[in-house]
Amino acid sequence: MIDALAEHVDLRWLTVWEPDCGSGDMAEALRRTGCAGVYMSDIVDCGQQHELLDFTSERNPEIEARFNAIVTNPPFGQSGSLASAFINAGLKRLGSGGLLALLLPCDFDSAKTWARYFADCPDFVAKIALTRRIVWFQRDDGIREAPKENHAWFLWHRSPLCVCRAPVILYAPSINGAAERAMA
Repeated sequence: MIDALAEHVDLRWLTVWEPDCGSGDMAEALRRTGCAGVYMSDIVDCGQQHELLDFTSERNPEIEARFNAIVTNPPFGQSGSLASAFINAGLKRLGSGGLLALLLPCDFDSAKTWARYFADCPDFVAKIALTRRIVWFQRDDGIREAPKENHAWFLWHRSPLCVCRAPVILYAPSINGAAERAMA
């Protein structure tokens, strides 16, 4: 999942907040991409070394560091209510030049009630549609995993420029991803 994001977003040297860290897998993947630092928090104690913090609350994290990015796979909730709360909280916490990257169902931006986060939001910059479905849990009964949901990374960037550009749709992982990076 993080590899798909890193294919289009240079995460190296960023200080990232992972506010729904769970088991810490995403935070570890972020570290492997070369992030300068990854700060973890969650609303429950998952046995990881992280701060107990409800990301959707008004409370700020205890760490003094400035974050360049907030990256997470937020809980969805009934009818997307928790995902919406994460978008709201992320946009409120996003500083100038900051990035908010949320892994959500691919069609999350299709509902007219979410237009304020996408079509009507000047900070919405891109959607990275995943070309491979995510296997959330490995099966041990001999049956091959066959996930049915499509996901995408949704990206918001708070640009210091007073210029609005149309969001882009990207795809990852690309077949030519390694070749494209080699040419850069």
